[in-house]
Amino acid sequence: MNPEPVSLDRLYQETCASIRATDDISFKLMGIVPLVSGATLLTFFLKESDLSTKEPLVLALSLYAAMMTLGLFRWELQNIQTCAWLRCRAEALEKKLVMTTGAPAQPPPPQRIGKTEAEKWIYSITILSWLSIPPLVCPCDKLDYRFTAYIAAATLLLVATAFSVLAATHHG
Repeated sequence: MNPEPVSLDRLYQETCASIRATDDISFKLMGIVPLVSGATLLTFFLKESDLSTKEPLVLALSLYAAMMTLGLFRWELQNIQTCAWLRCRAEALEKKLVMTTGAPAQPPPPQRIGKTEAEKWIYSITILSWLSIPPLVCPCDKLDYRFTAYIAAATLLLVATAFSVLAATHHG
């Protein structure tokens, strides 16, 4: 017995529901990551204690937070790619639905700036903010091996972030 064929309308609805689900995850992360990072950064600068006396902690926390943000960003790139694939699928289904029902097609995003570009900006700015803390709060007069190691690790993170920003995420 052959399974019952799925209607075009139902397939379109399921695709749109999947797009909403990926967007929901993205928007939650885009809200939480900068908010938590910003709150932590403010705590650093508004605290009364002198952070320059806690150089190892500042270096470690900055690298940890930047790496965690980069990890979430890399994971989110997969989510963006999945969403792009779903949008292409929805567009193809929508064309068939528009032809059969006469419904209007969805307009393109304003200035072609959407979720992908916003996420790339938000994650890269958050990573850059984390990596900028040690040079701002740690004394520059004592450039020891820890700070040299930090600069090397921060450079690698910046390069990985740049590659992530330049990563192709559109289906096709």
